[in-house]
Amino acid sequence: MVRRTLGPDAAVLQTREIGRGPLPWLTGSRDVEVLASTGVRVPQRFPDAAVSGGAVEEGSAGSGAVRSFGEVEAGPLIPPAHQMDYRSKFRQDLKSDPPDRHSLVEQLATGAESEPDWDTGLLGLYQSLTAADVPADLARQWVQRVRREATDEERTGLPGWKACAARLIAREIACGAPWEFTAGTPRVVALIGPTGVGKTTTVAKLAANYSLRERRRVGLITADNYRIAAVEQLRTYAEIIDLPLAVVSTPREMRRALDAFRGLELILVDTAGRSPGDELRLQELRSLLLEAQADDVYLVLSSVASSAGLVRAAARFRALGATALLLTKLDEAEALGNVLPLLQASSLPLSFVSCGQSVPDDLAVADRHRLARRMVEGADA
Repeated sequence: MVRRTLGPDAAVLQTREIGRGPLPWLTGSRDVEVLASTGVRVPQRFPDAAVSGGAVEEGSAGSGAVRSFGEVEAGPLIPPAHQMDYRSKFRQDLKSDPPDRHSLVEQLATGAESEPDWDTGLLGLYQSLTAADVPADLARQWVQRVRREATDEERTGLPGWKACAARLIAREIACGAPWEFTAGTPRVVALIGPTGVGKTTTVAKLAANYSLRERRRVGLITADNYRIAAVEQLRTYAEIIDLPLAVVSTPREMRRALDAFRGLELILVDTAGRSPGDELRLQELRSLLLEAQADDVYLVLSSVASSAGLVRAAARFRALGATALLLTKLDEAEALGNVLPLLQASSLPLSFVSCGQSVPDDLAVADRHRLARRMVEGADA
């Protein structure tokens, strides 16, 4: 239609669907709007050699030359040589894809020569670790360690190698001790972390558990004035559980709230999520934490984040005084191997894990043996 209306040199610049009539969302009537022009020169997508037949228009040059409609149709759009170049590049791209897209032999191609004595059980263990999102280089290190330290009973096949790996990984996971309470002095616990990891919901879970099940006198402080409805979300939980709530935005208000809650046993502080790369916001958070003088500062991280992202976030937030880790969204994670580099790099103990949105049920004290099994077996553990 464009060529018939504007001629063979016309180019389509944009298309979009638009509603027809006063209530398009109700009637479902749609039109297509097409923007075309004969005065706009559209660059050619392929180099000159890729289009056979026809000469370049006068005044055009280079790979951006414009040919007439008839000239482009005169020969094949992509000659065989260009197709072969594309296929060659596609094969090279495949080799750089994540390991889970290849066979086990391809996964071990870079390291097979240095581990010629791996049997099928050890190869299977390596495959299980990488399938559970353990980075390939770290998985290779763990397989070598399992090979050195496995007992005779564990050297009987893949199940034994996996049991050994879970046992050794569990030894590397430090878990925090339960909270201790001192009469007359409230324990102050602050939760910090990136945006969207579930800090507010986790605060509500901790408050409900220690108020309703442990029978502790609990108070809530929120400094999350940035996220829309964040205060109202925690206020709703506070009303349901029947807990006092204070909203603060400055270090001075933080001190006043702590003084008002002096007669309680546990004070939970919810903070606004901060990007690890936002230095200004991190310094604001630091000033609030210094005023709070928290006994525990829990770094809340999502278990579905990438290994590199978890390690990077832990490094930035640990500088603010983080004392322990709290992992959320375990129910959304197919595997937990991505968490292993975090636990090794941060050297922070793991306190609680959250595995759902139900308050207060979906919260548990971290179990290193169960976590280790999931790092080896994936979601099936």
